[in-house]
Amino acid sequence: MEILHVFLVLFAISQAALYNYASTSVHILTSQNFDKQVTRRRDKWVSVIHFYKEKDSRSAIQAEEFNHFADEWQGVFIVGVVNCDTHYELCESQDIREVPAIKVYPPFPAPVGLYEGEATSKAISAYAAKFIPSKVIELSNENYQTFLEDKPAVPKVLLFTEKSSVPTLYKALSVAFEAKMFFGIVRQEDTEAIKKFKIKQFPKIILYKTVDAKTTEYKGDIKYRSIFEWLNVHSETFVHGGAEESSSTKSWIVEAVPQLHRLSADDICYKQEGLCGIFFLDSPPTDSLINIAKDTTNIIGKNKDRGVTVKFMWVDLSADKDFSSKFEGIGADKLVFLKYGKRSRYVLHNGDNTIAAIEATINKIESGDGKFINIKGSFPDLSFPKSNK
Repeated sequence: MEILHVFLVLFAISQAALYNYASTSVHILTSQNFDKQVTRRRDKWVSVIHFYKEKDSRSAIQAEEFNHFADEWQGVFIVGVVNCDTHYELCESQDIREVPAIKVYPPFPAPVGLYEGEATSKAISAYAAKFIPSKVIELSNENYQTFLEDKPAVPKVLLFTEKSSVPTLYKALSVAFEAKMFFGIVRQEDTEAIKKFKIKQFPKIILYKTVDAKTTEYKGDIKYRSIFEWLNVHSETFVHGGAEESSSTKSWIVEAVPQLHRLSADDICYKQEGLCGIFFLDSPPTDSLINIAKDTTNIIGKNKDRGVTVKFMWVDLSADKDFSSKFEGIGADKLVFLKYGKRSRYVLHNGDNTIAAIEATINKIESGDGKFINIKGSFPDLSFPKSNK
C-alpha cells in the first residue's frame, strides 16, 4: 500500500503543481514577499517554511503532509513554501543546501533552525510550538479578581481547562491580540473563578468585559481561526486607554461593507493592517454587493494568514471626488485594493464584481503578481457622513 501511495503522489505531481495558491492554505513565498511575510514578522511570530522543487519526489511526499499542516495550523504559525526551481536565489540566501527542507523561523533573537524530524503535521507542530511566546497569565483563587479588575476598558479572555499545560493555539491567540485583550487560564482546581462564572464543563472559553461585568461564552469549535474571528469582533469595539465605545456610536465597525469617510477611515482602513477593498459607488451598496463582499471575506478568512487580509468598504463618488481622483480611471462600481501607508499604492480590480473574480484578484496580489500603482501625493480629507455634516 505504501508503494502504491508513493506512486499515486508522483503521478499527481506530474499533472499539477505541488502548491496551488488558489486552493492551498500555505503562504506562497517569493523573493518579493519573503522578508515581509517572514523576516519582518519575527518580532513575535513563528514561521515554518517548506523549501521544495516541483518535480522532486521527496518534495512531493512532504508537500502532501505540509498541506495538512497548513490547513490545521495556519494562523498559529506562519506556514509558507518556497519553490527553489523558480526562486533559486531566495533558497540560496536562506542557506538551503538540499531540498526538500523545512526551516523554522522563531521570534528574535532565537536562531533559524533546520527541522530534521518527521515531516508530519503532528511532529512539525509539536516542534514549532516550543518557540511560540505566551502572554497568558496563570490565574488562581488568589489573583483572578485582580486580573479581572485590571484596566477595565480592556476585555479579558479566560480559558477554563482540566489540562496542566497552556494550549498552543491559546498562546498564539494571546500573541495575536496583545495589547487588545488580556488572556488568563484557569485550572480545574481554581474553584473560585469556576464558581464565579458558573463553569460546568471543560474546556470553556469566555470573554469578560469589566466595565459592565458582562460575560460572553464562546460556543464554536476549539480551533484557532474560529476563536480568532470571534475575539476579533469583540476587540474592535474597544478604545484603549479610555472607555468602551459601542457599535452604536461606531456602526462602521460591525458593518460588512461600511462607508469610508472622515470618521471611519482610521478604524477600517488607514490604521489597519492589510488591504482596503474599496468599492466606488454612486449610492450605498446593494444587498447583492454586500453579500458578495461577505462571501468573499469568508472564503479568504478561512486562509486568513496566507499573507493577505482584506476589509471591504465603499466610497461615495459624488461626495469624495477629490479622494476618488487619486485612482486613475476610477468610476462607478469599480473596485480597488488599497495598501495605505507612507507609500500608498493600489491594485485595480479589472474583472466583474463577483466572488470568483474578486478572489482571483486577491490571489494575484497574494502571489506577488498584482501590479500596484503608486498614489501620487497625500490623500485629501474625506467628507463626513451625511448624518454628521
